[in-house]
Amino acid sequence: MGEKRRSQWQIASVVAAGMCLLATAALFAADRVHGPTWVKIGAGVIVGVLAMLGKRAMEALGFRWAAAVEQLNRRSVTRGELLRQAPLVVDAGHQLALSIHPAIPLPETADSDLSGNLPEYIERRIDADIRAWIKGHTRSGGLIVLVGPATAGKTRSLYEALRTEVPDWLVPKVGTGAQLNAAVEDGVDLSQSVIWLDELQNFFADETLTASSVRQLILGRSGPVLLAATIRSEELDRLLHGSSPEDETTGPHVEQAIGYTHAQQVVKMLARWSPRSGTSERAIRFHVDSQLTRDELSRARALAEIDPRIASALAGSQDGRVTATLAGAPDLIERWTLETSGDPNGQALITAAVVARRCGYPEPIPRNVLESLAVLYLAEQSKAPQSTDWLPPALTWAIRPIEGRISALSEAITRPGVVDGFRVSDVLVQHSYGAGQGVVDHMLAREETWASLIEQVEPSIRTLIGVSAEWAGNTEMAQRAWRSAADDDDVQAMHWLGRIHTDGGDHQLGAAWFRRAAERGFLPSMTGLASCLHEQGDSAEAVTWLRQAADRGSTSAIVSLGLRMVGQGNLAEGERWYRQAAELEDARAMANLGYLLMQRGDLDEAEHWNRRGALLGHTGAIENLATICLRRGETDRALDWFRRGAEFALTKLEESPQSFQPWPGEAADDGISNVILGLAETLLERGESAETEEAEYWLRLIAERGDPRAAAALAARLSARGEAAGAHGWRQKAAESADSLLNRARAVLLDAYGLPGPQAHIDIILTHATSLDEEGNSVEAHAWRAKATLHSTA
Repeated sequence: MGEKRRSQWQIASVVAAGMCLLATAALFAADRVHGPTWVKIGAGVIVGVLAMLGKRAMEALGFRWAAAVEQLNRRSVTRGELLRQAPLVVDAGHQLALSIHPAIPLPETADSDLSGNLPEYIERRIDADIRAWIKGHTRSGGLIVLVGPATAGKTRSLYEALRTEVPDWLVPKVGTGAQLNAAVEDGVDLSQSVIWLDELQNFFADETLTASSVRQLILGRSGPVLLAATIRSEELDRLLHGSSPEDETTGPHVEQAIGYTHAQQVVKMLARWSPRSGTSERAIRFHVDSQLTRDELSRARALAEIDPRIASALAGSQDGRVTATLAGAPDLIERWTLETSGDPNGQALITAAVVARRCGYPEPIPRNVLESLAVLYLAEQSKAPQSTDWLPPALTWAIRPIEGRISALSEAITRPGVVDGFRVSDVLVQHSYGAGQGVVDHMLAREETWASLIEQVEPSIRTLIGVSAEWAGNTEMAQRAWRSAADDDDVQAMHWLGRIHTDGGDHQLGAAWFRRAAERGFLPSMTGLASCLHEQGDSAEAVTWLRQAADRGSTSAIVSLGLRMVGQGNLAEGERWYRQAAELEDARAMANLGYLLMQRGDLDEAEHWNRRGALLGHTGAIENLATICLRRGETDRALDWFRRGAEFALTKLEESPQSFQPWPGEAADDGISNVILGLAETLLERGESAETEEAEYWLRLIAERGDPRAAAALAARLSARGEAAGAHGWRQKAAESADSLLNRARAVLLDAYGLPGPQAHIDIILTHATSLDEEGNSVEAHAWRAKATLHSTA
């Protein structure tokens, strides 16, 4: 609520309370209250208290009434802004062409019926699957993301699929994430509209799109809406593999919020398309290859008879990369890298722009940043500019188009006559990741490169640079960037420092940084601090911070409170917190609430919440649904859910290994290990040969990554087959993993499962000790029993 509106209602409430008090005084003055003096005094106190209670009631009522009025006002404005002049998908080709890489120019002699903007479309192998998914979600809506290299044809493929399947849907213009957030918050009916999010990561920069808004849209809160997005492969990798705070970033201290955590939450909802998934997933991603297949090349040759641009691209492409050639990629790379192609100072500016992007500097990149990095690069090459006025002609050369609208650098102009900075072609940024681009790698390896950026940019950008440094494996420079930003009171930098120290096992130093940001009101740091305090045994202060964050709307804190209460045996309060977060569309809360309901036998409501969590890609919710099916005796349906969850989990394991760590184990990996273990156990119970083999494959997958239960199950399988040596090895692995888990995350297991959580792992250690005794190794058996005893009394 805005301060002005709050003040207005506070004044109105005080006036109302004052009127009550004046009425009380009038009663006394008129001698309408009879009896002894003490009765009159008592009556006055009671009326005064009632007046104040009335004041609070009126204030609360006033807040709600005013909020409702304001919401209605915003709703009409937002709907007008988004939908009034929105084109239909079929008519939006020209508008969307602006986000497709410019193509090489159409010759003047070409057929006048050909589009000057878009070459003829080459049908791709995955088009049928993309279109089937879109068609299957016209009633429910969902999120579809096409992933691939720059110039692979992602945007064009997505548009052609939408034009085929939903031609009469609206395409509202969404300039920022904040616009979409407002529409979702206001309950705007966006039914049968396509929200176009080309270059998805950009919507999590300034005025970030929140993960909560995306979740609500996916679940159909605004009607059937298709979120249609693209993202380059390296951007997806950066989000999947980086660590981030697990919370919403809101409040007065984060006006320049990174949005990194929101982007991560969204991309982790995405299931990778496979023939098994079909159209069942509400959030899906398809990969678009940069090379055309043999059939695609045949279609391209047929179109080359019509469109001379395709003929030229076929003639000039290598390895089937026709779409890249159509977008002028070879010419762009040559302009940047070929020594004989032009101005070395201009090429240095292009290098500087690519390096700045790789270091995390957001576009547009200011002129002074390009200049300093280019001079640093040229000086190391002993090619420093000989003239002080070298920059203007170098910029002119770098931004000059190669063909049509294709250029290496382009000016970013948001105000008449004012150049805000420069953008570099993402073709070149992507090329910098490949082999043979030692120039960029060398610049990124130099301390001077990072230092040059850190010294001349504002704190929020230093924080971004620190994130990129960590992603690049340069932890030392990441900490330097974050400390510099933290010294200038950037709370996000403080939070990142808290995370990096906590992840390294130093909860004391991590807590110190979290506390600095938490005391400034940064919600993610409140939950981070609570986690550190809980690990250090100070559960009381941990809960205090969680309640403070929860009162301010932190869904992560609300879920954590639910975990704490359940861990303490207070199931009623734990359920209350889970419900609150689940109603805020938090997938983890949905899964946890569903688990609680399932445990007490309320399978119907448990299924409801777990289905909602499964739609958001939460593997724990999928595992719960499989378990519910087992309890109902529906083994085949259970296996379908288990396989779906295991495949989703496998995608996460392959692409984001840190999502599964031996030490958090099953209580903190969003159900990855549980769903795989559940699939293996169900397959083994059926006892069929092929399914037994499949079960052992899944058990090895997580046992090798440190799951004690899977290792113990493999040991038991091998022992039953008489393979003593193999069984001993897996029992040893199981005991070591269980010991490590209990040493580092016993509190997490307790929160999730109560005493049975740690006890299951203590039993694995005791089983190994018993086996060692049977093998005659009593000394080692005694050592393992001692460890089990320590864990039991902890």
